[in-house]
This record gives sequence, C-alpha cells and structure tokens, in this order.
Amino acid sequence: MDHESDAVILPGLPCNSSGVWSARFSVKTAEAKLLLNSTPRISASRVAAILAASVFVWLADPVAATPEKAAVFYEDALKRFDRNDIEGAIVQLKNSIQQDNKLLAAHMLLGKVLARSGDVRGAEAAFEESLKQGVSRAEVALPLGRIYIALGKPALAIDRFPLTGIPPALQVEILAMRGTAFSEMGNPREAARAFEEARRVDPNSAIPLIEEIPTLMLSGQKEQARKLAARAIQLAPKNASAWGMQASMLHDSLDVTGALAAYAQALTLDSQQVDARVARAGLLLDINRDADAAKDLEFLAGIAPEEPRAAYLRAMLASKKGDSVATKKHLGEAAGVLDAVPQSWLNNREQLMMLAALSHHGLANFQKAREYLDIIVSRYPRNESAKKLLASIHVQARDYSRALPLLEALQKSFPSDPQIMFQLGTVYLGQRRFLAASELLERAATRTGSSDASRALAFSQIGLGRDDLGQATLEKLFAANSGDVEAGMALATLYQRRKEPQKALKTAEAMVRKSPSNQVLGNFLAALKGANGDPAGARAIYEQILARNRLFRPALLNLAKLDASEGKFDVGRQRLAPILAKDSADIDALYELGMLERAAGRPVEATRHLKKAAEAQRRDTRPGLALVDLQIGQKQAEQAIATAKELASKFPDDLGIQLALARSYIAQGDMGNARNLLQAATRMAEFDADLQVVIGSLQIQAGNPDGAAYNVQKALQGRPDDFGALLLALDVEILRKDYGKADAVLRQMTSKHPGRVETTLSGAALAMKRGEIPAAIAAYRTALTREESTAIALKLAQAYFAAGDAAKAAAFLESWVAKRPKDIAAMKALAEAQFRAGQLATARLSYVRALAADPNDAPALNNFANLLHKLGDDGAAAAAEKALKLAPGEPAYSDTLGWILVQTGKV
Repeated sequence: MDHESDAVILPGLPCNSSGVWSARFSVKTAEAKLLLNSTPRISASRVAAILAASVFVWLADPVAATPEKAAVFYEDALKRFDRNDIEGAIVQLKNSIQQDNKLLAAHMLLGKVLARSGDVRGAEAAFEESLKQGVSRAEVALPLGRIYIALGKPALAIDRFPLTGIPPALQVEILAMRGTAFSEMGNPREAARAFEEARRVDPNSAIPLIEEIPTLMLSGQKEQARKLAARAIQLAPKNASAWGMQASMLHDSLDVTGALAAYAQALTLDSQQVDARVARAGLLLDINRDADAAKDLEFLAGIAPEEPRAAYLRAMLASKKGDSVATKKHLGEAAGVLDAVPQSWLNNREQLMMLAALSHHGLANFQKAREYLDIIVSRYPRNESAKKLLASIHVQARDYSRALPLLEALQKSFPSDPQIMFQLGTVYLGQRRFLAASELLERAATRTGSSDASRALAFSQIGLGRDDLGQATLEKLFAANSGDVEAGMALATLYQRRKEPQKALKTAEAMVRKSPSNQVLGNFLAALKGANGDPAGARAIYEQILARNRLFRPALLNLAKLDASEGKFDVGRQRLAPILAKDSADIDALYELGMLERAAGRPVEATRHLKKAAEAQRRDTRPGLALVDLQIGQKQAEQAIATAKELASKFPDDLGIQLALARSYIAQGDMGNARNLLQAATRMAEFDADLQVVIGSLQIQAGNPDGAAYNVQKALQGRPDDFGALLLALDVEILRKDYGKADAVLRQMTSKHPGRVETTLSGAALAMKRGEIPAAIAAYRTALTREESTAIALKLAQAYFAAGDAAKAAAFLESWVAKRPKDIAAMKALAEAQFRAGQLATARLSYVRALAADPNDAPALNNFANLLHKLGDDGAAAAAEKALKLAPGEPAYSDTLGWILVQTGKV
C-alpha cells in the first residue's frame, strides 16, 4: 500500500450510522465550542495582554477592594464578552471576583465565558463556585449540566438537578437536557420519557424536539426525526438549531439543494453555529464547490480553531489540490484533538471515532487507526465502512487470522463488492487456499477481451445516450489497463460531461502518474483542472510542459485561453503571436485569438479572426459556429444565416450547424425555416436527452410547442424523469395554455425532483401564467429562502409588478440591494421599480449608481433617458443617443431619442 497516496486521497468525512453529521460533538448550548479537556491556545501577544492585566490585579491594594470596583470590572467583562474578546473578559471577571467574591453574576458569567473559550473544566469549577456562593441551583442547572455531559459525566446532569421548584420554561430545557444525558448513558427508554415529559410541560417549545433528533437518528428512527425537525421549524422558525437539524435531515435524504438552503438559514440566524457550518463545508466539498467550502473552513478557524471535523475537511481540501504536506498537517490536527478526548466520552460518538480512525489511517498510523476501529466494530456492528477499513489494515499487516472473519461476514452482506472480493482473495492466497483465492480474484478482476472492441462498444453506447453503460464499459477497460490512454481520456471526458469532475481529474492524474513525460496527457489534465475551477493548477502544468518543450502547441493554445478567461488579453495575444507568425493560417491559433477578442469586447477583430479560421479549412466547425453566435449576439441575423449556410455546405450532416442555422432564422424572425431545420434535427438527435431538450427549447423560440412536445417525448424515452425534459414539458403546456397537463408535469417534477429549487420556480412560473399572482409571489419567496440568487429576486419583483404593486417591488429590491451593494443587476431593477412606482428622484440616484458600474448598458441607458426626460433634465437626449449608439438596430431606442427631440423642440 502506498502510504503517501493514503495521506492524500481521502474519503469524505464519516457520518454516524444514520448518515448525518452528529450534533453531539459540540455540547448543545449557545456556546458550541466546548472542546472537552483542552485549554484555549492563545497567541503570545494575547498572553502578554493577559499578564499585564493580571499584574494590575496583583498590585491592587486588597484593602481597597470594593463592590463598586467589582461592578466596573464586571460591566467591562460583559462588553468584552459581547464583542467576543474572550480572554479579556476572563481577566476582568477574575478582577471583579477578587474585588467582591460575593458578586454572583460574575461567577456565573465566568463559567459561561470559560465554556465559550473551550476550558470546560475551568467552566465547571466556576459554576461549582457560584453554587457555593449562593447562586440558585436552577440558574446553574443548564450550563453546568451540559458541561457534565461534555466531560463524559452525564449521570451528574441528572442526579444533581431535581426538577422541583423550577419554573415551567426552565423545566422544559432541563428535561430535554436530561433526555440527552440518558441517551449518553445508553438508556434510550428513559431518554424518550424525558423528552416526552418536556413536550408535555410545553407543547409549543421546539427545544425538546431539537434535542431528541440526534437520539432518534442514532437509533435509526429517521422518519420520526424528520417529523420532529419539521415541527421544530414550525414552532421556532427563527431558531438556528432547528434549521440546523432540518438541514441534517435533508442532508441525510440526499436533498443537496434543500440541505444547503437550510444550512444557510441556520447560519444566517446564528453564524457561530459550528455543527451547521462544518456540515455545510462537508457537503460543499462533496459537490465540488471547494471555494465555498474553503470559506466556511476559514470561518471555523476563527471561531473553533480546534474543531477536528473542520481539520479533516481541510485535509480533504488539501488532498484535492495534491498538497500532501498540508493534508498530513490537517490530519495530524484532527487526530491530535480526538486523541486528547476522554475515551469514555468518545465511545458514544461513532462519527468522531471513525474520523479519528481515518485521520490516523491517512497518516499511516495504522496501529492507532486499528484501536479506534476495533471499538467502532464492537460497539456499532452496522458500520460496514469501519469493518472494511479494519480488514484492509489487517490484510496489509498480513494478519490474516483477524482479517478473515471480518471479510467473510462482509462478503455475505456485499457479495458483489470487488474490494471485498479482492481483499478476501488476498487472504486466501496468503493462507495458500489457492482454489478459493483464484475464484474470488478472477471475479474481482475485470476481463473485457479485446480492448479495441471494448472501446468501440463504449463509444457506441455513449452515442445512443446510454452513458451509464458506456461509462461502465470504459471503467472496466481502464481498470484492466490503466495504460490504455484512449480509454482513460474517453472515461475522464465522460466523467466531466456528467458533472463528476473529481472522477475525471482522478482518472487523468492516474494516467499522468503512469506516464509522467507524456505531454499530451499533461495537457489533458491541465485542461480538466482549468475547466474545474483550478486555473492556477492548470497554468502550473502548462508551464511545466513548456519548460520541457517551448513549442508544444496545445499547451500554448490552452494557456492563451486561460489568459483570456482571466482578462489577461495582451498576454494572450503575445502568446499566440509567434504561432501565427510561423503560420498565419493556423486554425487553432486563429480560433483562440477570435475567442479572446470576443471576450475582450472587440467584435470586429473577433469576426476577422474567426472568419479567416472558418474559411481556411473544412475540418473544424468551431470557428464557424463561434462566428454565428457572435453575429447573432450583434443582432446581425442576415450575416449569421449566411455564415451558417456556408458551414452547412461544408458539413451537411453536422447537427450543431443545423441548430446554429435554426437559431439564425429565429433571430431574423423566419420561424418557418427554423421549424423545418429543427424537425430534421429531432430525427438526427435520436434519443439523446440533452440534445432533444436543446432542440425543444429552440422549437419554443420558433413558436412550435407541438414540435417541442415531441422533443420531450424522445428525451424521456432516452432518459426517463430527466429534469431538463420535464422543465421543457412544463414550458410546452404553459404555451399551449393546457394548465391541467402543466399541473400533471409539475406534480411529476415535485415527485421526482422535490429538492430542486427549479421545481419551486416552475410552480411559480405556472402560477404567473395563470394569473394567480399571490401564489406566484409566495412560491418565489419560498424559492428565495432556499437559494438567495439575484435571478430569483428579480422574478419576485416581476411578480409584484404583475400584482400592480410597483412600490412593493421597489421596497423589496431596495432591501436586497442594501445587503448586496455590488449586485448591479438588482440595482438596475431597483431603478426601474422606483421609476414605475413614481419615485423619480430615488430612481435617478439608483440609475446613476448602476450606470457608474456598467456605463455601456443600452437598456438601462434608454430607461434612464426616459426618466431624465420626465424630470425635465437636459441630459435625457445624451443618454438616449448613447443607448442608440450602443445598439443601433434597436427601434425602441430610436423611438426614445426621437420623442425626446420632438418634445424639446428639435423637430
């Protein structure tokens, strides 16, 4: 086993048996960072500050101590605590207590502050002292009881705090705490009784529900846990912990969109909620939103620097980047924290023990990993992942007698798992049981016969839209021979197309490792990195290739493309110049230069280069198709048609060109020719769901909903329940005004894709078309709670407009922009809303701000001109002239300028 690779390639963060993040690592209090028997790590500068403050206390005259001074220190501590100056608050509270040891509030606050700092034992001592000084037992019950649970002494949380003489509101929380304590003690019956009693005391409190959910999940009662989570939200919609639990439920049910929305809501309500932020970071990593995950992990470093789950996620992030040094560093941090935790406390936390095992395994500390795994397997026999990992450690150590019972039990549960077959076969081989070993290893091995035939089969399966079969075939072929470059590149490309970028990268990296000097493979890996949001990684590989071979064209071309994507247009031009100096008709260089100039906002130059590339050859459709898109974007429909027709003469059977010609006809308004082309394209696309959806969308633009309905039918034949096809079907029925069928489609979408925000948006769109504006507004608002995007915000504003309430649209957009001052699209919409609401002066200010950020927005300039004209401002004509200059073919802008000129006497 390659230890180095083990430390870099990491599995996702382990979950408990229910598959959700355990909320039990952090004590269930507002102070979510109780890291057990650790003390806070304080920088040298903070130590100096604390010592300086302490010197002040030591030098104070004990005779001069007064309650008044104690109160001053206490008030200062409160202020420091409020602004999260924990160390300073501790110092001032100790000063206060030295001045007046009877100041009960100072003792209580000191306990809370120490708990927040992570000094749980110090907090315990502070609360115990407060009891000695006369603080009511009821007042200390909750914080001290939770600390007992954190310290692995749950029985004390029950025995020391009886319920007699306690107000009902506090009884609810204490009963819920007792339920958690009983659960920690392995007494689910008493735990359930305590939670039920808490609900009986106050049926409208969400606290018992929130506390009970982890216990239910751990016992496998997922449906009941989901019901409690939903009920908790109803009872306490502003409770961050309730939203955190709801997010866990959605996370467990693989509703990624819903889970992310719920995590966002929880963190909006309480940004310090460690569990929700850790869980969201893990989910973001799972869906390859690494940059967003990194932001959460950076935030966690500030509020919970010793959080082991965050450390493990940082290790995962580093391993994705291939940074083995950082990976090991963060694994060491996670392992170090968990190793310091009392084993009695950790034993009840399956997820954290698995995390410790994985961290040590990644560090090649196999003995320590085995110790944790032994406990997990004995206490949580349903954890198959722990058994697999433990078995692999035994196999690696050739400890076959211990590996054998684990693997034989696993094979009964998972008879087709090749990893288990391989490991069990290895054990049999080590025991010289050759017949049994041969049978298992042969089944585990991938046999595809002829590699050429297998590749051809895979390509034909993909061509028929049977990507799953094509992928399986390629995977078998590549697993049998990782030196098969054709199969590997095809497999990585397919992963990328199917939005599985990490698999694509892993496949490409495996090929590069096998052939590190292969420049084609290096270029391919770099291209994948660039496409998956790692431009720095891509650039590094390209430059390594060019350091070995400065004339390697693919790397030069891809670097120029990368330059353009990063706005480094001059650098990209300079990079392409030598290639074109050598061959002025180099198709690839001309194409990349044309795309660069288009990105740089130079359409004339872009057109020149793309035309030259398209005219110089009859093999590459890219330059011609890019030219058609550019001409359509420039409202040059006739030129686009001519370009597309010329392409069609060169490539008569190319489906992409037929669609480009159809788009050109649509841009010109020639719907008849567009429909004929789209009908032929539908036949050519066969059962390719993605292509049929594209063609159907163009059919709708061409005013042919019946044709689009046929595209839906073919798409769903190729891929039943495809979300894109269902969205298209809904558009079709809305256009036909067959709202009964639209309802049926929406029900199917809701059934098959309930967690997607697009489903909610589709319901809103349907309500808008029906004129059910209040329902549409409600749906858009719901969608906005799940995904705070500008696009949804603008749809909600349009719904307010449709309701005839421009003022409400303006008020909503004003609050949106106030929180997002750089959202220029929303700023423009706000200006329009204010204009329509008659708020002319404020609309003018909003237009000025929007146009300052985007001065060449023709529609905004046209609207601004109308506003200025209405205000009697002489600048109206200039704004209208600029809009028309930017879009000379737009009749509405000509009308605006003409009318302004007439009204100002310039007939």
